[in-house]
Amino acid sequence: MTNKQKQDFIYWLELKRLSTSTIAKYSNQAHNRIFKELKISFYELKVLTDLQDLLIKVKRLEKQMPNDPKRMYSSAVSNYIKYKIHSETPDNHHQDLDYLIDVEETLARTTSLPTHIVTPRDSTGLISGTTNQFSRNKRVGAHAIQLANYTCQIDSNHRLFISRKTKKNYVEAHHLIPIAYQAMFEHSIDTIENIVSLCPSCHRMVHFGLDTSRIELLEQLYNRFKNQLRLVGTPIKFKDLLELYGIDQTLY
Repeated sequence: MTNKQKQDFIYWLELKRLSTSTIAKYSNQAHNRIFKELKISFYELKVLTDLQDLLIKVKRLEKQMPNDPKRMYSSAVSNYIKYKIHSETPDNHHQDLDYLIDVEETLARTTSLPTHIVTPRDSTGLISGTTNQFSRNKRVGAHAIQLANYTCQIDSNHRLFISRKTKKNYVEAHHLIPIAYQAMFEHSIDTIENIVSLCPSCHRMVHFGLDTSRIELLEQLYNRFKNQLRLVGTPIKFKDLLELYGIDQTLY
């Protein structure tokens, strides 16, 4: 199993068009040093939360190294997490739809906004019975939409129809950093600071539009939310965000 995971990981890195030397560093050098120091092989970890814990330990290990490793070891684990997500995470279309329905029903029952404190929060856990699907709190999504005053945060003039449940402009909650990548972050990304209120058209555009159009929308949202993400302990560079959406960065 370990050897197959390693070979599959190398193939995935090759598809990303990384250099031969970088692939060797991630798949061999970094892995072997991590195993030497922590007695953990990331090739043997099947559950994303275990990989998440390993990434946290590796980042702490890097800080203790006398020579600057330029985050090679944490980058290796992060890329392995991405590989696992891309290769093993099922299509979450039905789960996404259930989440949107749950958020809408929560909005219909909510009359007042709770107090919100901007602070890093514990990472969200996996959905019960799964090894690679992280849970989302419908109340957090509903709160984010309320704070956005039921407007599309790409353009507040986007008004497609009135929801029969809320009697307000229909919008959807979208995680700017996709929830599938929670394992790459020590703190929760299921937060108001990472949830964008979007009209259905913009929401579909972010997922299914041409990459040039997606980059334009994502850059607008990133510039609006990047400081908030930093405050809750989940900073991310724009180029790294584009990678999570599978966007060809040569277009940017």
